[in-house]
Amino acid sequence: MSRLNSILTSKLSSLLVRHGCKGPTRFPNGTIRYLSSSEKVPKDLLLKLRKRTGFAISKCHAALVQHNNNVDEAENWLSAQAEKEGWAKANKLQSRKTVEGLIGIYCKGTYATMVEVNCETDFVARNENFLNLIANVASTTYYHGSKSVQNSEVTTTIRYNTDEIGSLTSPDDSERNLINITAASIGKIGENLILRRGVFIAAPTNGILNYYVHSTGKLINSDLNVGKYGAVIALENVDKSQAVNESSKIQQLNLSRQLCQHIVGMNPLRINRDHDKNEVDEDALLDQAFLLDNSIQVGELVKRENLKVLDFVRYQCGELKGN
Repeated sequence: MSRLNSILTSKLSSLLVRHGCKGPTRFPNGTIRYLSSSEKVPKDLLLKLRKRTGFAISKCHAALVQHNNNVDEAENWLSAQAEKEGWAKANKLQSRKTVEGLIGIYCKGTYATMVEVNCETDFVARNENFLNLIANVASTTYYHGSKSVQNSEVTTTIRYNTDEIGSLTSPDDSERNLINITAASIGKIGENLILRRGVFIAAPTNGILNYYVHSTGKLINSDLNVGKYGAVIALENVDKSQAVNESSKIQQLNLSRQLCQHIVGMNPLRINRDHDKNEVDEDALLDQAFLLDNSIQVGELVKRENLKVLDFVRYQCGELKGN
């Protein structure tokens, strides 16, 4: 019995210490009490760590106690623990279907990236930790894509599958890749998460790049938007020698966004029909009736505006089958 009590006492001690309590204090009469160490953690540090990491207050408290109120060390420890717990959870949850999630588009100037991250439930898709993961995945993909642009005079399109996007390393820490960061998010969120795919598009220097997201109403920052559907398009002026005035630039930008809306709604599969076909191809973007004015074809519209479509990409969340 004494051995059993010893084992139980030891386990209780470890559990309480893990949740931010001091070790056991033995009083003269032989009783053992566990004293809270909450007075050792200033509230401002606790809230700071909570804001930085998104972890529960109890975990932040335990991390600060363990690292003598050093916020940076506590954050690093929490990240390592989350990654370790996340991999364990990921292995258990990998068979669960990930049918929900979001598309994220990160756009600056003539560069843009679009990513898809899947989760199990729509509830998690609205979770702040999940949204932060999408922001991280999108900005990391943008970073690596922009470094890969070799010629600014042509369109660059780089597509990433699940494995390829997962192997991209964080711009802030070359030792951590996106699959490890996702594992840490699984540890926080508790659902199976999948980095489904990504794409980076760079329009030529004097070209036009625009996007559209069928938004969920969530705006993570001014450069990143999320939703269930998204499209990115790259165009250029047919006559590159002709200067475009400011009014025409605005008109072309507006049209490029409308074309992205058209792509989301009409789901074209290619830009042009096959060269050996004369009949209208309903899957070709330029042959389709324009969504906002079906009296004109998209091809006629862009020609009228002296534009040429260079490339486009459309994502619909969950359209790729798999886990």
